[in-house]
Amino acid sequence: MPNNLVFNNVAGQLQTTINGVDGGGIARPILTAADGRLDLGSVTVTAAALDIRPLTATDVVTVTATNFDIRPLTATDVVTVTATDFDIRPLTATDVVTVTAVAFDIRPLTATDVVTVTATDFDIRPLTAAEDSVELGARVFTETNTAIAGVVGTGTVLQTDTSQYSLYSFYVNNTGTAAITVQLQISPTTTEAYFVDDGSGPVSVAAGEKAVLVAKSFLRYTRVYYDSGAATATAEFYFNGQV
Repeated sequence: MPNNLVFNNVAGQLQTTINGVDGGGIARPILTAADGRLDLGSVTVTAAALDIRPLTATDVVTVTATNFDIRPLTATDVVTVTATDFDIRPLTATDVVTVTAVAFDIRPLTATDVVTVTATDFDIRPLTAAEDSVELGARVFTETNTAIAGVVGTGTVLQTDTSQYSLYSFYVNNTGTAAITVQLQISPTTTEAYFVDDGSGPVSVAAGEKAVLVAKSFLRYTRVYYDSGAATATAEFYFNGQV
C-alpha cells in the first residue's frame, strides 16, 4: 500500500507505542509526564536501607531502633530514658534529679541544699547545752595510784587535773607503823606557789588505817599533801574519777 512504509526513512519521525500489563493481565499504554518522563504515579517502596536525599529540617522521620544517633543533644531536646547507667552531660544548677540509692554523692553540699536523713546515729554539729540533751548509758571511770615507803617529813602525790570529772576522791592506806597526816591541796595552775590547802581540812591516818579525801572547793588541779613528822611513813594513795 502507498505511504505505509514498514521502515520510516526520517529518524525524527520514528515513533512507537509501549504497553505494559496491569495486575489483571490487561495490556495498557505506558504514560509519560508533560516533560516526557515516565509518570510512575504512586510508588510504594519497602527496603532495608534506602537513601533518597539528605534530610532537612522539614523532614519527619519515625525510627524504632536500639542504638540510633541523629545529632548531638541541645538544650531544647526532650529525652526520656529508662536505663541502669546512662550519662548525658554534667549536671547543672537547673537540672532536677530524683535518686533512690544506698550511697550516692553528687557534689559537696552547699547552703542551698536540702537533705532529709533518717538514721539511728547521726552527728550534724557539735552538741550544745542550750539545744541538745544526751542520755548516758554508762560513765567513764579512771584510776591512778602511787605509794611511798620509808619517807620522813612532807611531800605531795597524785597531782591531777580534776576539771573534767563529775565525781572524784582520793584514798589513803597507811601500811606503815607510824601515823601520817594527809590534806588535799588545790590550784588553778600547776605552778607550786599557787597551791593552797583545801577547806576539807587535814586528816590523821593511824598506822594500819585508811581514809577517803574529798575536796570541798573546786579548782582545776588537786593533789594529796602528806606529813609524817619525824617518823618514817609507808602508805598507798589512789585517785578515783568518774566523768
